[in-house]
Amino acid sequence: MKKSLILATAIGMLWLQACKHRISQDQIPADVRASLTQHVPQARQVEWEENPDYYFAYFTENEQQGMALFYRADGHWIETDEALKVNNLTIDQKKMLMSFKAAHIEQIEEVKKSDSTDVIRVTTSK
Repeated sequence: MKKSLILATAIGMLWLQACKHRISQDQIPADVRASLTQHVPQARQVEWEENPDYYFAYFTENEQQGMALFYRADGHWIETDEALKVNNLTIDQKKMLMSFKAAHIEQIEEVKKSDSTDVIRVTTSK
């Protein structure tokens, strides 16, 4: 059962990625562009992708890579993911990272969500 769930999740994620395609700035609804400006006012080098359900904005802010996710044309912001460096973490967050000492940390992201459940996402490999 667990393997089936993992396989179904992987297939779903691949489908979501396969359905995305790049679009130009002038194809983005004004409400979506305004929402990006509201949530990430310093976003630069913005590139857009869409799939049947969402718009994705990939950007640079303060020399860090980020991604913002929006519902279709209404501009409803879902979340923003921004890459973090260890130097940007608090002392408590750095202490938490010590628990990953057996793994190689590939990426650290700050994930800000519309429901205010902000998290730090750590991607590791052995």
